[in-house]
Amino acid sequence: MTIENRVEIEGEIGQLLLDRWDPLGVRDLPEPRARYPEYAHEVYNLLARGASNAQIGRRLHQAESGELNHPELATRDLTPLLSALRLIEKRI
Repeated sequence: MTIENRVEIEGEIGQLLLDRWDPLGVRDLPEPRARYPEYAHEVYNLLARGASNAQIGRRLHQAESGELNHPELATRDLTPLLSALRLIEKRI
């Protein structure tokens, strides 16, 4: 995999996080990316290492409750997001 491919895939993951996760509620703001690129990078690494859905979901829920200060979101169902991430995983 080339660096360009990785950057492209991380961009797709970041867009998915924005569209289907978005705990900061910034999807519709002019500069919505906030901290999501760093999470896209983490999710890419998790997928590349073969992490389970539970591991990825746990990491995103940790981010919601700890780093992003939205503990009320840490129990929501991330299944649709995880399914979309698995489609991307096939290209890693």
